[in-house]
Amino acid sequence: MQGDWKKKLEYFWMYYKIPLFAALFVLAAAGYFLYTKATEKEYALNAMLLDVHTDVAEGILEEEFVVYAGIDTKKYDVLIATSLLLADGTSNYAMACQSRFYGLVGAGELDVGMMLEENFASFAGADAFLDLREVFTEEELAAFPELYRDSGGRVLGVYGDELAKIREIDGYADPDTRSVAGIIYNSRHMETAKQFLLYLSEE
Repeated sequence: MQGDWKKKLEYFWMYYKIPLFAALFVLAAAGYFLYTKATEKEYALNAMLLDVHTDVAEGILEEEFVVYAGIDTKKYDVLIATSLLLADGTSNYAMACQSRFYGLVGAGELDVGMMLEENFASFAGADAFLDLREVFTEEELAAFPELYRDSGGRVLGVYGDELAKIREIDGYADPDTRSVAGIIYNSRHMETAKQFLLYLSEE
């Protein structure tokens, strides 16, 4: 009797071990997917600071903003990317960064974009940025050091040169360049995006 079981096990192992491992792999992958979906948190803010040069880690900015905005980190995540470059528009990396920017905008997953003025003007020409008068009062806008307006008079951004947080992290230190931050036109988190621009200007 015991020998029969041994032969059956040997037979099973010889002919069915690969399908068994495949089935276990599929179950494990499905379990991992369900777990990650169950624990996945929505972004309260997704911001890109392109061509910013700073030694301050992204995590520090994210932690500071979470406290500033009072965001519940048990429910929401914050992403502030500072390692992306557009200045050299011909490099493969710059092209990849530009594609990522457009991809996130197209998917409605980006809330704030900050970059050098010439790049900002290019994206603004493609209507990537919201008129800030839709989310800020005139009094709130007047508190910013300088506003970026397009030829039609729309207020599409705030210049970063005098923003307190940008100065603090030495973000755009080259005196020959200017930076602008704006809210993406289809941001899903307008209020948090507004808070982020205010955070950048806080002394």
